Amino acid sequence: MFEHYPDLRQYFKGAENFTPDDVQISDRFAKQGQRLLLGTRIIVDTYDDLDTFKAYARETVNRHIKFKMDRNLWLVNFAFFTVMIEHLKEHTTIDVETEKAWLQIGKEFADEAVKHSFDLNLPN
Repeated sequence: MFEHYPDLRQYFKGAENFTPDDVQISDRFAKQGQRLLLGTRIIVDTYDDLDTFKAYARETVNRHIKFKMDRNLWLVNFAFFTVMIEHLKEHTTIDVETEKAWLQIGKEFADEAVKHSFDLNLPN
């Protein structure tokens, strides 16, 4: 992410000047990677249960309030799925149907996150 979206570094206090190589050897970002993998798994596992899927999106927003994120970053979260797919394509084959499915899940997650940020009347 630091390579593809360097402007997001500002949201990682103490790591604003990290390079992608620094991220690779950081315990902090190893843990962050585990949280991203777990979150992605939860999103996929709850996708067919719309109430739970949306609740998880809202809870994710709630956990990020303290970071004072611009709500447009949730749309970047949708881009997270694009970056993830690009990364996977470097290591394996992803068919068009699978890619579309990931992007749809990401879009619906981002839509709920943005909606919730408006419902909470968060700034930006």
